[in-house]
Amino acid sequence: MRLKAVAIDIDGTLTDEKRRINLEAVALLRELERRGVAVILATGNILCVTEAVQTFIGTTGAIIAENGGVVKDSVLGVERYLGDVVEVRRAFNYLVAKREVRPVPYSELRKTEVAIIREGVTVEEVRTLLRDFNVEVVDTKFAIHIKSPGVSKGRALEELAELRDLDMKKIVAIGDSENDRDMLAKAGYAIAVGEPSLSDVANLVTKQRFGRGAVEALHHVLEQIR
Repeated sequence: MRLKAVAIDIDGTLTDEKRRINLEAVALLRELERRGVAVILATGNILCVTEAVQTFIGTTGAIIAENGGVVKDSVLGVERYLGDVVEVRRAFNYLVAKREVRPVPYSELRKTEVAIIREGVTVEEVRTLLRDFNVEVVDTKFAIHIKSPGVSKGRALEELAELRDLDMKKIVAIGDSENDRDMLAKAGYAIAVGEPSLSDVANLVTKQRFGRGAVEALHHVLEQIR
């Protein structure tokens, strides 16, 4: 496998169900970096949290945050915000008037989307209530996100590939949820972590879930580049 980069989700992929990061997976990411493969962190989380994870793991392949709404490459000095946050917030204000929903912690730091706690409302209800707004609603298993249509991890990965002059065919994508679907579909090789519903866009579905599945996926990637 002629590999230049690995784009990997964080919550539910590198972590367990309590969002505790798998340290064996971290060691494998560092091994990829040691071999010259840039690791891109692609998450629904906010930028500052993702930057902290990047710092502590030691990855060099830039950041995709807020489900593709934020693209940041510190090496190139590039930071981009995608989507129409005005429409997103207008939709959220309407939702608040109709249902008792709560934003996730640190929502004031989100630049391109709104994320709400998955309690008291389903993603189907949110989609129905916001059907007249130009927004997309996705369930990441940890929160329900309201974002602009067309904004995705896949689109953001394409932007990063263009910035760094990378061939998308030489990028492996690893994720576990519907918000990873577009990224998995657009990468040269895709691994779904313990999620059979993504098998239509994945070359491999790991037997294990969460961080243990990421370990399985990363071992597979490392074996391919030996």
